[in-house]
Amino acid sequence: MGSIREYRLLLSERIRGLSVAEAFEYIDAIQSFKGDWPLVLSPSALLESEKPVELEGLTPIPATHGALAFVEFYADEEGLASSLAGKLGVSPEVLRSALERGVPLHRLAPPEVVEGLENVGNYLRVFLFEAAVPLGEGPLQSSALASLEWVTDFDVVEVEVPGVDPEAVLAELEKSQYVGEYLRRLEKLFAGAETKARRLLLVRGEGEAKTKLSEVEAMVAQVVERVPALKTTVMYSRLLPPL
Repeated sequence: MGSIREYRLLLSERIRGLSVAEAFEYIDAIQSFKGDWPLVLSPSALLESEKPVELEGLTPIPATHGALAFVEFYADEEGLASSLAGKLGVSPEVLRSALERGVPLHRLAPPEVVEGLENVGNYLRVFLFEAAVPLGEGPLQSSALASLEWVTDFDVVEVEVPGVDPEAVLAELEKSQYVGEYLRRLEKLFAGAETKARRLLLVRGEGEAKTKLSEVEAMVAQVVERVPALKTTVMYSRLLPPL
C-alpha cells in the first residue's frame, strides 16, 4: 500500500485519474450516501437565519487531510434542458431558464432523475467545491490563501469530530468492492474513533468539469502546504443552503 505523503482523495487510482465530469456518477454515489457521520457542518448563513428551512446534506469524499465536497455543479443549459424535459414533465424553455439563472443541477431534478440520464457528466461545465482541512497548532496566514487564484473564500470553524489515520481509511477502500460498502466500512471506523476538539479550515473554489480529480488534489495541496494542516481524515454531513 505504501505511505501516503501528499494530499490526495482516498479513492482508487482509476477514479483519481478521471475528470470531474467523467467521475460524476461515482462522486454522486458518495455524496448522496445518507451516512451516520459524527459531525454536521452547516453554512454560517443558515446558523444566523431565524427562519426554519428544510435542508439537504451530502457526504464528502474522504481525503488524507480532512475531506472534500463538490457542493454545486453547473451544466450546459440547452443540452441538459432538452434531456430532462420529458423526464420532469416540463418544457425545455422552463428548465433552460432555471439553469441560466444559476440553479445547480442537484437542485433542479431529483437524484433518481439525474441518475437516469445517460452520461450526465457530459453536460457538466463548472463545479464548486469545499475542502475541509484539519488544522494543528500554529497561526493561519490568510494572505497565503488569498494569493491562490482559484480560492473564492475560506473560514475556520471550531468543531468536535473524530480523526482517522488516512492509511486506515485506504485499507478499508482496498477491502471494498463498491462505493456503498466502502462508506459503510467508514461509518464503523469513525464510530470507534476518538472525538477531539479541532479547527477545520473550510476553503472553497471552483473549476471546469474537465479538470481531473488529481488536479483538484493538486489545488488543495497548495493550501495544505501553506497552513499547519494535520494529516487526518474527517467525515461529516455537509448541509446545503436552500435556494
